[in-house]
Amino acid sequence: MVRPGTIAFPVILALGVVTGYLTYTYFAAALPTESRIDSPYYKPLPPSSAGNQSNSSGGPPAVDESKYTNKVTIKILPGASVQGSADYDPDAAKANSDALVTWENTDTTLHTATSGTGPSDPDSGKLFDSKYLKPNDKYSTPASAIGKGEHKYYCQIHPYMMGTITVE
Repeated sequence: MVRPGTIAFPVILALGVVTGYLTYTYFAAALPTESRIDSPYYKPLPPSSAGNQSNSSGGPPAVDESKYTNKVTIKILPGASVQGSADYDPDAAKANSDALVTWENTDTTLHTATSGTGPSDPDSGKLFDSKYLKPNDKYSTPASAIGKGEHKYYCQIHPYMMGTITVE
């Protein structure tokens, strides 16, 4: 008489091998690849619109920087997204009305430069709005378009980031 485990063990072992092979094969086939998109929600992005010359995120018409000899650059500092850190350099900028004012994102995350005192300001973004500035993106606008006087601005993503631009 044959012992019960003599036949059962090789059968269970063979079933385990077949199950393992099938599982590996089907899971490997389901792995995503760069060229394949299997999603019912996938929609290709529209081509990016022509925006500011150095702002790849779209937005206002391009500004011809060569027309300006007087330029003011405001940098969004690295680490500015952390509340309490230094955000804009200079924090209170001054520009003549014939200047070109440029905000440059030197941080590693998205930021904006939006006129106003914060998201609840009804005049938010009416003077200027950079939209989303990716790292190393720039947004430029003529100081004459901003208008004379002291104007506050902030980051829509990080509203605690605030600065001022004074146009003389």
